[in-house]
Amino acid sequence: MAMAVVLLTVTIVIIYYSVRLPSKSVIAHSTKIEKISFLYLKGTNMTPYLIEFEDKNEELDQLMSILDSVSYTRSPRSFFSRNIRNDGGPTFAFIIFYRDRDGEMNDYFLDMNQGGYVLRGGKKMYKMVDREKEVFDQLSTWLFEKAVRMPVT
Repeated sequence: MAMAVVLLTVTIVIIYYSVRLPSKSVIAHSTKIEKISFLYLKGTNMTPYLIEFEDKNEELDQLMSILDSVSYTRSPRSFFSRNIRNDGGPTFAFIIFYRDRDGEMNDYFLDMNQGGYVLRGGKKMYKMVDREKEVFDQLSTWLFEKAVRMPVT
């Protein structure tokens, strides 16, 4: 009986971390995003940017099509305690502002690095499946076209 419980538990954990998820599971409230503030981190350099959408529907569709081009799996953050900002490559540290059901403005943090790791809210970690660098490069190009560099004070 104990062996059956252990096997069932191991099977559930393997399935939980291997099921492929769409970007909407990773990027919460993706249809209600109002603006995005982000830092571009590379080495010790941090550059702040802001995106305020002119044509919100079209621009959100463009953003989500880039993020939808790959699937994601859950990553066991608690076991490895990864700090995806310090992996040596470029990282985006986003603050995503969205409106909730009541029309109130809320936000959450989202980090994404070139290795394909995504950390949402400092708690949930995901990993892009295949084409991480390509998707990160497409996202970088899109972000830098739409964003305005913020002055550092």
